[in-house]
Amino acid sequence: MPRFRCPDCCCGPAVVLHPPKGALPVCSRCGTVMERQPLVKPVPLAVFLAVSSALVGLSIPALMGPPAPPRPPKSETLA
Repeated sequence: MPRFRCPDCCCGPAVVLHPPKGALPVCSRCGTVMERQPLVKPVPLAVFLAVSSALVGLSIPALMGPPAPPRPPKSETLA
């Protein structure tokens, strides 16, 4: 699904267009040729992967450690 954004018009999200092969879409507001936007931007994806892999890596030792000893049952005394 190709997405395009006008470099001159700063406002608004990317527009989904299906232009014919070889044709360049033109902005309806200002007439400038629109730029193709990637579906997933590489920098936020790299940050997400780095943070999530660090969190998973830090949680593995906690999961592999010995289980906690069972708690003794609470004894209730009636007075």
